[in-house]
Amino acid sequence: MEKFFLFFALLLMVGLCHAQEEDVVFVPDRPGYVWGAEVLAHHKISWENGIRLDQPFDDRVLAINSTIIRYGLFENVEVRVGADFLTGEGYDFQGMGVSPLTIGTKIKCYEGEGLIPSVGILAEFQSPHIGSPELRPSHIAPLLYLLLEQSIGEKLSLCYNAGLEFDGEDAKPTKYLGVGVCYSFTDQLGGFVEFNNYFNRNNRQYLPEFGMTWMITNRLQLALSAGYTYGDLRYLDNICLDLSWMIN
Repeated sequence: MEKFFLFFALLLMVGLCHAQEEDVVFVPDRPGYVWGAEVLAHHKISWENGIRLDQPFDDRVLAINSTIIRYGLFENVEVRVGADFLTGEGYDFQGMGVSPLTIGTKIKCYEGEGLIPSVGILAEFQSPHIGSPELRPSHIAPLLYLLLEQSIGEKLSLCYNAGLEFDGEDAKPTKYLGVGVCYSFTDQLGGFVEFNNYFNRNNRQYLPEFGMTWMITNRLQLALSAGYTYGDLRYLDNICLDLSWMIN
């Protein structure tokens, strides 16, 4: 575990050494489940942190510190690491715990134009060695997503995701399909609505989510979002407050 901290501390030092004054567009990966195809600019570092309350059925889980750290490794490639500090009762645990460490990369493969969307790939895995024992998978749990993003005018954008998620226990993956619509009301305020579908051998989960974003500065974004889960649209099931910061 110490090696991971040393590695990302080194990335932080490199990024700060390459900090420049030019105007760089910061596109956070939060909020929501649907990802866009954009990656973090070369040598830039972002810290995206949030508080999330999940209430699956009668259980209640609070993610006090849900963190993703991203680093622009190359012009169209970023590396990322994340973990959640959880408290509550649910997801097969009770009390406090740390989710498995997630490590991955996001690659922008193609810059879209007109009706042709931008194309990206997200590949991650959860470690069976780092995290609370009751939350860690028995084996490496990989995830692979195809990311499509299309701009319609200056204010509207569409994102489409399709992917496979393995839980580290079952050899058969969960299939994912998602679509998100984002609209910029002003240069600072935006909103989004997304629809997520998860399919596995046992059931299908339908997860609509919506929220608002506020770009406080060109390096700092605050977001509030909420969603419904498990196909029951009568109850609000998760609420998230996220803060995303491009450090350098």
